[in-house]
Amino acid sequence: MYEINDVVGQDISEAIGQNASRVHRRRRSRRSVLIVTTACLCSCLALGAGYWLGQEPAGSPPLPPLLAAAAASGDTMAMATGPIGRDSEGVFFLDFITGELQCLVYYPRMGGFGAHYVTNVAQHLGGGAGQNTKYLMLTGLATVTGTSGGARPGGSLVYVTNTTTGVFAAYAVPWNPTAETSGQMQAGALVYVGGGPIRNYQLQAPGNNKPAAIVDPANKK
Repeated sequence: MYEINDVVGQDISEAIGQNASRVHRRRRSRRSVLIVTTACLCSCLALGAGYWLGQEPAGSPPLPPLLAAAAASGDTMAMATGPIGRDSEGVFFLDFITGELQCLVYYPRMGGFGAHYVTNVAQHLGGGAGQNTKYLMLTGLATVTGTSGGARPGGSLVYVTNTTTGVFAAYAVPWNPTAETSGQMQAGALVYVGGGPIRNYQLQAPGNNKPAAIVDPANKK
C-alpha cells in the first residue's frame, strides 16, 4: 500500500515538475519574442526618423558645401589650410627664421600640387626674421564676385601677425581657375592685401580702399 502511494506521489510530482517546466519555457519563449519584436520596432522607427530628418523640405535651397580650414604652429614653423578654387585646397607654410611664406595648391584632377606662391612677410610685419621672431597665422574665406577669366583672388586670405611688433598682414592668392581645369602649372607672388599695427588700427575711408591688384604670372612682363 505504501509502495503504491509512493509511486503515485512520485508520478504526480514528476507531472507537476514537467508542467511547470513547460510553463517556464513558454514564458521564456514569449519574452524572447517580445524582446525581438520590440527591437525590430525600434529599429524601424529609427530608420524612418533618420530618413525623414534627412529629407529637405520641398522648395528649400540646397545646403552649401562644408568648407573647413585648419592651422597649427610650432617653435619655428606654422602651417594652415584653406580653400582656393572650387575643388582645390591650399596649404600655407610660414618659416619663422626666414620670414618666407609659401602656398601650395593641390589639383584634385591631377592628383598633385599644381600651384606655388611665395612672399616674405618681414617686409610688411617689421622686426626682421630670426630665431626669436614669433608669428601667428590662419586663413579666412574670401568671396570674390564680378570677375571673369584670368587670375583673380583665390577663395582664402592668409593672415599673419608678428607677435613681437604687433603688426598683421593679409595676403591673397592670385588664382586662375582656367589654368587648374587645363592642368596648367601656376606660380607667382602672394599679393599683399593690407594690414598694419593691431593696436590703435586706423581704418581708411571705404572710398580710399583699393583692392589688391592680381596679376596673372603668364601675362606679367
